[in-house]
Amino acid sequence: MSGTRFGILGPLLIEDPSGPRPVAAARQRAVLAALLLTAPRAIAATELAEQVWNLEPPAGAAGTLHSYLSRLRAALGPLGDRVRTHSSGYTVELHDGELDIDVFRALRERARVAVTRGDLQSATENYTEALALWRGAPLADVPSGPWRDDAVRYWDEQELLTREELFEAEVGLGRAAAVIPQLRVLVAENPFRERPAALLLGALAADGRRAEALTEYQRVRRVLVEEAGIEPGEQLKAAFLEILREDDDRPDAPRLLPADLPDFTGREEQLTALTEVLTKPEPGDAPAVVVVTGPGGIGKTSFAVHLGQRLRSEFPDGQVFLRLGGLRAPRRPAELVAEVLRAVGVTDIPGDPDRRTALLRSTLADRRVLLVLDDATDPAQIRRLLPASAPAAVVVTSRRRLPGLAGQVPVELGRLPADQAAAMLGRIIGAERAQSEPEAVARLVEACGGLPIALRICGARLAQRRGRSIASLVARLEAVGQRLEGIDALQSAPNSDPDSDPNPNPNHNENYNRSYNGSYNDKDDIAAAQTEHSALRRPLEESYLALNYGAAGRDVDLARAFRLLSLIGGERFSLPAAAAALGLDEFDADSAVEHLVQVSLLEATASDRFAFHPLIQELAREHAAATDTEQARDEAVRRWTSWCVAGAAAADRLFDPNRPKLAWEAWIPDASPAPFADLPEAGDWFDRESAGLLEAAAAAAAHGDHATAAALPLVLLHGFRIRGRVEELEEPLRAGVEAAVELGEPEVAGVQLNSLAIVYGALGRFDEAIATFAEAVPHYESAGLAERVAQARINAAITLAQSGRPAEAAERLTDSLAELDALPAAPLLSSLQVSVMLALTEALRDSGNPEAALALYPRLLAAAEAVGDTPRLAIAWGNLGKLHAKNGRAEEGVPCIDKALELHRSIGNRDGEGYALWALGEALALLEQKDRARCAWSEAREIFLALGRHGYAADLAQSIAEIAEPDTTDAADATNTADTPHTPDTATP
Repeated sequence: MSGTRFGILGPLLIEDPSGPRPVAAARQRAVLAALLLTAPRAIAATELAEQVWNLEPPAGAAGTLHSYLSRLRAALGPLGDRVRTHSSGYTVELHDGELDIDVFRALRERARVAVTRGDLQSATENYTEALALWRGAPLADVPSGPWRDDAVRYWDEQELLTREELFEAEVGLGRAAAVIPQLRVLVAENPFRERPAALLLGALAADGRRAEALTEYQRVRRVLVEEAGIEPGEQLKAAFLEILREDDDRPDAPRLLPADLPDFTGREEQLTALTEVLTKPEPGDAPAVVVVTGPGGIGKTSFAVHLGQRLRSEFPDGQVFLRLGGLRAPRRPAELVAEVLRAVGVTDIPGDPDRRTALLRSTLADRRVLLVLDDATDPAQIRRLLPASAPAAVVVTSRRRLPGLAGQVPVELGRLPADQAAAMLGRIIGAERAQSEPEAVARLVEACGGLPIALRICGARLAQRRGRSIASLVARLEAVGQRLEGIDALQSAPNSDPDSDPNPNPNHNENYNRSYNGSYNDKDDIAAAQTEHSALRRPLEESYLALNYGAAGRDVDLARAFRLLSLIGGERFSLPAAAAALGLDEFDADSAVEHLVQVSLLEATASDRFAFHPLIQELAREHAAATDTEQARDEAVRRWTSWCVAGAAAADRLFDPNRPKLAWEAWIPDASPAPFADLPEAGDWFDRESAGLLEAAAAAAAHGDHATAAALPLVLLHGFRIRGRVEELEEPLRAGVEAAVELGEPEVAGVQLNSLAIVYGALGRFDEAIATFAEAVPHYESAGLAERVAQARINAAITLAQSGRPAEAAERLTDSLAELDALPAAPLLSSLQVSVMLALTEALRDSGNPEAALALYPRLLAAAEAVGDTPRLAIAWGNLGKLHAKNGRAEEGVPCIDKALELHRSIGNRDGEGYALWALGEALALLEQKDRARCAWSEAREIFLALGRHGYAADLAQSIAEIAEPDTTDAADATNTADTPHTPDTATP
């Protein structure tokens, strides 16, 4: 938003980003008000004068008006330029969303469109937002006059009309009781206006107060006759007759939906889509059946109730709400059919189940009734309840997916996004209180994992303790350590149901202790377990306890699978990772995982990726600690981490085939069969599994698996380097150093420290990097590895250059190269020489000695080619191309940079590809090939945006903009603002 506002819906309002801009003089306010009301049309000077002086402008009005306009511009400050003079008169320039009446019109139009499509919830929200723009009487501080008074009357009428439309939508949503007091005020303020009176009659009737509605009609009629001398009009008569048309032979339409939750938030896209699904079928079509699934506490029932209340006007023959008992006490279909029949007014109910079902279908055949069937266990439980055809419709909620239910529209509810969860919390505790602690709200939302029941529990505790800060509640949850346990402890009513009507039907209580279909067999155990569980924990426990051995169609222990899968980390995991953790083949693992998804204990985040909700994962880990031995848990984690190491090592062999391998690495198992056919396939796997690979390193360290904790960072470094994500390896590398020391492997410890120093250098923490390279030296010396000692010192010199001391670095690197040339042949030696020469060419260039750098390039390129060091060969070609371009030989530099670009792409090095494209654009700009330069920079910018390098992307955007300027005088100037950064990552791992 611009921060600029103009307003006439109240006293005249002018604001810019620095605050209000009051206009003290009444005539100047009148001038501005006239301009705002006629914008964007220009208003002629004579017309403006007539409006300002109420149709009687004085002699010399033109000059006075000009003076008013000048003073008005001065009063408006930076906004004064918005008041423009044209040949046809005067205007005020407005941008979208700046004038309150324009915003009002847009919001009201949006609300009216929502009404036409049946989305009454969105309509009420937009109407309410539109009416909130009123700050008082329109133009309250503008002098009276015919034009001003006409405008005030018009906008007063628009406000009244909008309030009427809002109240009508509220009644349609089933909120008649809340609207009736407001309608009474509206009727009292407008005794001769019939629409408010008609709306009041309809609201009273909808609230079951028909007698009161008829009395109100007689009162309004008496006022009209006695005070205005007229009879009620068609609109008021129609409302009266609608009440009288009640069919005495047909029972009242059942209104059995629970009350809508006042804090219901979000899900708007799904609600809008389902509104169309449920209302679209015509009589005789197949009935609309919506199945809402998700884990316990995700808000399935409140969603279904909210949807039903929104569609109340679409189903005038009633809404029936049935609790089906769920996993703890599933009710019999015949019993449910009888309850629906009683709800719709049938008293003579057959005993035979088939006759009951037939009677229900015939009864619903011509009725617009909505059935909300809450907490179903399986399709068989609800098939007898389904109408034979539209216009009746059905909404089912279940913790399990119901694939056997034909014709359904499935909807899976996931966790609320952070913004919606924060908004919901604000509704519970008050928006002002939530806005006062935005960081604490964000932390609390994260702790609740977007689970509505968890948010309600925390919000209720905060609402009870008005003086308690949100931050203190978050601190308590963090002190507990386990979010599930911490939120669980806040629940004051342990027997409340998170997914239920606040006032459940007492007739269902006898079903409460029926046995599960799951692991428990003893009814007393079940009842005890249920009683102890809170609103948050109970539905999750029920889903877990209902897991049957072999229910997935194979000989698989699903409860064990649930527990052990919770131990493997990462934001999400793949099926092969799950198979490794469970010790199963992929077929059986797939059966287990798919079943856990079906019962909403696991989320399918993509076609082959799965994730736990964080609170469900905590529950699973609790049960793993209580049920599985420590050895069983450790073995599951070890199977998973071993799979991670094998896959990462196989990928590393493709990413960096010339990395000198440690003798110690021989223990790393080869993945069997070979997991990757080529480099792109390895890269895809690495990208998918990277979060889990990092978590595996931490898990291995936590479980005392020092070999894996030391191995994983070794085989992850290059993959993360070429993706520009080395910062993510800091913690695994620290743990890797500790693990190597525990293993008594000094070379491994030195390599981990060397890699950690590379990470510090890439993050610009140069002093830490140099100190960490020095830390590696004693480990290498104790292992008797002279070339590794030289490597650490060389890397420190490279870091010196990166830190802005190229001359000092050049001296050290020259000495290091001579030292390496004197060493006997060793496996690491050739790679070290390549690294030293690459760093030395950069240091010579940056210290003002480009000719010496150019002289070294032939040897550098030949050595890198001979070693097969593709990453450094690519960097060398790119640096050579930039050096040529900088020295005025851009035509020689372009082929070199093209070669670098080809090599970076061949190994999937997106980071290097971005640098090369940047350099290519600079060289092309110097050659006046502006279109090609712009294309190269645009491609580089997209890469850096994808890598999160927003500073580089901004620099490139500036270069693109400058080269596109028509007045650019020199192509070289286009590259002056953002020279290509040197590739920072040239140290040897």
